Amino acid sequence: MAEDTTTQSALFLKTWLELLLHAVVCILTAPYRRTFTLYTWKPLKQMREVDGDRRLFVMRAKQFKEEKYWELQSVQVASSLCTGATLAVISWTKFPHPIWAAEALWFCSLICSIWAVITSIQTRSLLDDLPDKENLNNGMTECDFKRTRKVILRYSRSPGLAHWVMMFLWQFPSMTMSYAWCTFLLGLTVYVCTPFVRYEGWDAHAKIAVIYLSVGSLCFFSYLFSCVFVYAGERDYERSLAERLFETAGIRVSEMLTGEREVPENERSRKRPSLF
Repeated sequence: MAEDTTTQSALFLKTWLELLLHAVVCILTAPYRRTFTLYTWKPLKQMREVDGDRRLFVMRAKQFKEEKYWELQSVQVASSLCTGATLAVISWTKFPHPIWAAEALWFCSLICSIWAVITSIQTRSLLDDLPDKENLNNGMTECDFKRTRKVILRYSRSPGLAHWVMMFLWQFPSMTMSYAWCTFLLGLTVYVCTPFVRYEGWDAHAKIAVIYLSVGSLCFFSYLFSCVFVYAGERDYERSLAERLFETAGIRVSEMLTGEREVPENERSRKRPSLF
């Protein structure tokens, strides 16, 4: 009885720790949730699941390399724009004594954008260590296959600390780029709202702040709604994909049991070609 109670307590604690960890990850990756899911979390998870199937692993690795290249290129462009925007607003600040939080956020944005560019270059060098597109196929040597697997997943038998550290490094450029833009916008908001924070009265700066907050709120809520619709569409796509795989697996099992191939509906309606 005591052992059952201990086991249930351990399972309960493990469940709550997993939920807490999932919530923390969702909060930290909120600014770039879709990018993190599509280009890092989901591909690595799929490669872990098909680790025993060489053909599927090579296919996943090839797709991961192509998509990660595109992601890193976008990160470099966005981070460069953020760096230019941050340097511009730091140089043209008009308030004689602006709130320190605004400048602190801008400098955080600047350092994040710079490190996003640097780490994206480093991450691309990791991808360059993988075999070329022509050589990344089922005919690759066992040495290249093990090297590819080690570079991407960073574990031999089961995922350990090195694997999760590698996952963090794969998504780090996108994370710093997203944080750079978030801190830039937060700093700009704090700076524009300086008249409200210091109770300077209803002057031209206060009117500018009202217009800025109105337009910014509209853009922010539009962004939130678009995120909700994108998330809902992604859930529907995954659900339809799972149903399609389930139906395909059911058809294959039926063919194995009956020895006959089930003809799809669109093929049944086709007219058979004449022999004459």
